[in-house]
Amino acid sequence: MHKPQHLQPVQRTTPVSGTIGFPTQFPIGIVASRTGLAASAIRYYESVGVVPKPHRVSGRRVYDESWMKWLGLVLLAQDAGFSIAEIRDLVTPFEQDKRPTMCCQKAADHKIRELDEQMARIRKMKKVLAMMSSCGCRTAGDCGEAALQQLYERRSV
Repeated sequence: MHKPQHLQPVQRTTPVSGTIGFPTQFPIGIVASRTGLAASAIRYYESVGVVPKPHRVSGRRVYDESWMKWLGLVLLAQDAGFSIAEIRDLVTPFEQDKRPTMCCQKAADHKIRELDEQMARIRKMKKVLAMMSSCGCRTAGDCGEAALQQLYERRSV
């Protein structure tokens, strides 16, 4: 199985650890360049608890392959629209060595329902905007009266 580019270990002449030229730990700059994240974003994820604190070597953060996979999960969840608080809840089972399948399925199902609700609101907003853009009212009062009439009609249905 081919690993994504951001999970490939970096070739270095002086490895942090591991075999010569093939480190198993990465400095924050390498993590940042591979993920496209700023180093400050990586530190933020650590501070809010969505990723574990990395090991330190000589006072500097170093990240290993398992940490990179953890970050991959966080980025996937973020792409799916989860908030930082939701991501923290989502990754908690991983910290406790529990099977996250059920938790992930529930969270995904809940997020899908949220998106369905948002899409319904967006469709309604589009309809109103289309009506506004084709409004033939001559005055603001006429427009307000037409809007009230539509509101009454919707409520009586």
